[in-house]
Amino acid sequence: MKRKIENYLNSKDKIEYSNLDRIFDLYLSGDIKKLLSKYAGVSVDPTINKSGKTIQFNYNYHNIYVIIDFFEDKYNVVIYHTDIKATDLEKLFIDYEYQNDFNLEKLIKEIDKKIKNHPKLKDTTLIEKKKKTYSLIAWISLCLPILICGSIGLYCAITENSVKLNMWWGIFFIAIPLIIWFIFDVKSKRLK
Repeated sequence: MKRKIENYLNSKDKIEYSNLDRIFDLYLSGDIKKLLSKYAGVSVDPTINKSGKTIQFNYNYHNIYVIIDFFEDKYNVVIYHTDIKATDLEKLFIDYEYQNDFNLEKLIKEIDKKIKNHPKLKDTTLIEKKKKTYSLIAWISLCLPILICGSIGLYCAITENSVKLNMWWGIFFIAIPLIIWFIFDVKSKRLK
């Protein structure tokens, strides 16, 4: 896609660039990624085809998401929270005309103010930390029986001795870690 955009922009002089062309130019230079670097889930999707030229930005700050669609003659912005219904989301799309002094950096700053003043904004860093901790505990618990059984098997293969364990050892080394894995895996997936 970058080559297509380069060819398109090279077919024009810089003074002939439209607002969308300037955004494509920022995309090629990597400036858009820098502008959106403080956000999570950043995705920039340009499109150039016979039906038109567009570029879409998607990003989020904690639980507030932003979608910006740039077209040749206008752009639209939607700012929404994670628990929004699809019917309510459609109502939030607002179309804007490009101003004469349109500046992408200024637009991102205005949207940033709206995000930080959004009534549904929640700080999700603590939840993300808990999620990572629960996932780590779950994976350690899942790997523990594999490691123990593998070590016992390797010991038996190397020393040609056999290891006799009763049912309680099986419960302790296999069942309990698997139960812990299941509990923490479910807990990490339920956190929102």
